[in-house]
Amino acid sequence: MTSTADHHEQELSRIDSQLLQLIGRRLALSRSAVAESGGVVLADDNGEIARAVNLGQNEGVPAALARDIFEAIRTETNRAVNGQRAVSEGLTGQGVSILAARAMRIDHVAIAVRDLDAAITEMTERFGFTLRERNRVSGGVSGMAYAVVSAGAAKLVLCEGDSDRSNVTQYIEHYGPGVQHVAIELDDADAALGDLRERGCDLLTGVIRGPGLNQIFTRRDGNSGMQFEFISRADNEGFASSSVAELFDAMEREGVY
Repeated sequence: MTSTADHHEQELSRIDSQLLQLIGRRLALSRSAVAESGGVVLADDNGEIARAVNLGQNEGVPAALARDIFEAIRTETNRAVNGQRAVSEGLTGQGVSILAARAMRIDHVAIAVRDLDAAITEMTERFGFTLRERNRVSGGVSGMAYAVVSAGAAKLVLCEGDSDRSNVTQYIEHYGPGVQHVAIELDDADAALGDLRERGCDLLTGVIRGPGLNQIFTRRDGNSGMQFEFISRADNEGFASSSVAELFDAMEREGVY
């Protein structure tokens, strides 16, 4: 005899299968339409997201969820079409960049803080983030304690130096606390590396390989003050201590922070 829980599980599995089939068909059709038009639709010119929100409300789907789903479909469509253009144009300096072709989302924002405990309290109690991970890692000289907090799809990595010699501590001494780098997720870090080099990107590292993730870091830009990380993930939504240690070693060799 099938229990109520088993019935629900079977029904959810059936609906999930239908949902994914429909999303696959929707993606294929939208990619075809954009490719045939010879362009990439980045703006919501045809109001499809607004239409989706209205339809979702009739079906009991919250507006924010409907908007997220259709924005994700639009992003994936553009990424796929840009990827095809990038291949056809040979990824030259004048062609479509790997970033335009394969960027998926902002994976996380790393924030240098003076006091990690106080920062965690601020983020969790005042803003409502959830603490996901807390850890400590060291390079040859530099070390830091860090915490990952998230709220919905937003993820922050709070970093505190563990000594005066720490890379994070030196960063704060020179630039003050705040955003230290922004990480952008791509589907292939290896493919991105060559294109970034061709474009003259001031890279600090090559591809740092960790379990389930690959990372590339730029140097801090003197004009914007920004450092970027380009990351690709495979079944790992966290971070690898060995990868962070390798980054710290590279920064120590270069004398940068």
